[in-house]
Amino acid sequence: MLCASLETGAFAPLESTLTRLCISPPFQQHGETLSNVDRILEGALDIHVHFSPDPKVERRAGAVEIALQAKELGMQGVVLKSHEYPTHPVADTTSELVPEVTVLGGVALDLGVGGLNIHAVEATANMGGRIVWMPTYSAKADREAKGLDGGISLLDSSGSLVPEVHPILEMVKAHDMVLATGHISTAESMSLVAEARNMGINRVVVTHGTTMSFWTGMTLEDMKELAAMGAFVEHCMHVVMPTTHRMDPKDLAKTISAIGPEKCILSTDFGQDFHPMPAEGMRMGIATMLRSGMEEVEVGMLVKDNPSRLMGT
Repeated sequence: MLCASLETGAFAPLESTLTRLCISPPFQQHGETLSNVDRILEGALDIHVHFSPDPKVERRAGAVEIALQAKELGMQGVVLKSHEYPTHPVADTTSELVPEVTVLGGVALDLGVGGLNIHAVEATANMGGRIVWMPTYSAKADREAKGLDGGISLLDSSGSLVPEVHPILEMVKAHDMVLATGHISTAESMSLVAEARNMGINRVVVTHGTTMSFWTGMTLEDMKELAAMGAFVEHCMHVVMPTTHRMDPKDLAKTISAIGPEKCILSTDFGQDFHPMPAEGMRMGIATMLRSGMEEVEVGMLVKDNPSRLMGT
């Protein structure tokens, strides 16, 4: 109404002020604007997205709906993750239905696929799957954090990697796949990443390092050491949400800055029915990091450059 009144000449003394209001850019706070967030979101790759169907957890949406929203918001793509079954077949079909978006999958070495099962890794690799997560919900460290017994450990009683790990690493290297630590302990992560480096595996990521600080006690110094060994350290927006760990976003930004943004990745770990859709969650994550003091170029590195380097896209 005020903009329209300018065209009729009404409120002439206020014309200059109102004109500035009508054509001014979006509301700004702490240096970010709506257009800046959207610009950084364009080309982003979320390496940690959950989807339905899931045999144990209510999920927000299926892979196609998730990919369509990522397309609408201009993202490069998403990586589908399941604790229960290999995701590459779903990713491949989704890519055919939404070809404008990169949709990638892999396999988490949980009990649903036989644990540290080289055959599951080989099948995923031969189909074009891109990522292998070490055990997540089946990991001994994860189960201990929940007060449960049992679980898969990558280390034997002497502290060495168990024999089943080595052929898996060989398969990862042969197919230039991504090795992700999953929900294993810090000690297991150190041994695994060190062995991967010694074998010349170039694509390694520490799965949600800041989340692991709540689950298994991984420290900032641990994350810095893993990054120094050549691994990217992933941080998920899941960790700051009110229904999860409620980490202060400013503390997350400080942790990323201390490790080095060039060594970190920001993803969502969304897909739960109580969280935003993953693409909107990624947008929220970008805005949150900007509001928490990070520079645009740093956030772009976290959501575009580094995940693309990791996944080879």
